[in-house]
Amino acid sequence: IILENPQNYDFSRVLTISKKAANQGNVANYGNLREGEKFNVKQLLDLMLIYSSNDAAFALSEIIGVENFIEKMNQKAKELGLNNTHFVNPTGLDPKNSEYLNCSTAKDLVKLAQYIFLNHPIIFEISLKKGSYPVENGISNLILLENQKIIGGKTGYTKKAKSSLIFLFKDDKENIFINVILGIESEETRIGEMQKLIDWLNLI
Repeated sequence: IILENPQNYDFSRVLTISKKAANQGNVANYGNLREGEKFNVKQLLDLMLIYSSNDAAFALSEIIGVENFIEKMNQKAKELGLNNTHFVNPTGLDPKNSEYLNCSTAKDLVKLAQYIFLNHPIIFEISLKKGSYPVENGISNLILLENQKIIGGKTGYTKKAKSSLIFLFKDDKENIFINVILGIESEETRIGEMQKLIDWLNLI
């Protein structure tokens, strides 16, 4: 949504972090923003994709209005044929006091990853950046064969959904592999489970 609405999301545009954005829960240490801090759109996008900063995600949604942003997310999901995907907030966190949750499926996430790879590869490029401190249990911990190269990926975690991971890589013949695992018990074990999937792909 950010990349497809450049009239609102010029990368150099500076935002002041609101109290509500600063108080989003379950944020990474480096992405735990404070009210009154200033960041440009590109910095917030980096914090969101590298460190899973929910504060940054919420702050970005406020530019066009949170409800409008969520509506655009759901419109895009419908446009892409993500029939089992629905968003209730811009962060992906489990909402409080609501029976409705953010939801998706492995099949829908593969479709979304394909769309991103073809239309907005910068998203995966950012996910590969080395930030100010290493991301624990992230995609950089995965091991590929010598003829394979990481394209990018994204981790996720909520109490209800547990741990998840999307990971893309390619081989020297430009074959693209999109791997999705959902519902892993912990952030610590998701890398091991993804490594099993990668190793299995390399055997077939």
